[in-house]
Amino acid sequence: MTRASYVTPGQTAARLERMRILVSTLMVRQLRRDEIGDMLELSPSGVRKYLAELGGRVTIARLEDETPLSRGTPVYCLAISIEQAQAYLLQLGGMPRARAAKGQRTAMTLAANDPSRHIHIMADDAHYAVRLHTAPAARDPLALPAEFFAARRAEVRP
Repeated sequence: MTRASYVTPGQTAARLERMRILVSTLMVRQLRRDEIGDMLELSPSGVRKYLAELGGRVTIARLEDETPLSRGTPVYCLAISIEQAQAYLLQLGGMPRARAAKGQRTAMTLAANDPSRHIHIMADDAHYAVRLHTAPAARDPLALPAEFFAARRAEVRP
């Protein structure tokens, strides 16, 4: 599953905005994959997903740096007219956006906001999970009573 589809189904606002930026830039000029990635701040796999989502609206205009041993880098352009691209941008604006995912309040955030709790995490403990207990401090019922650990009375022999 990509993009956590079980959390935010459909198009998110950021994804729609990136799609608008991509289509409007492709209306003006042709772009290579790395230029698209730099412009939208995406990884190569993210760029592939955006291009796949555009589908037949985008085509390869030409191949740059083609050698006998490599195919070259593709340069993409719009395969649709400017009017169709503007209609697609309007369609993107009318798409319902997915609701914002609710941030779950973890025990750590609850405890951090409670002024009566003090949490100290050392720098080398950053990789370990911190589990906070909400129960009040209590004596361990399995521990022996304090009388067993008290000092012995002095023995007096006649």
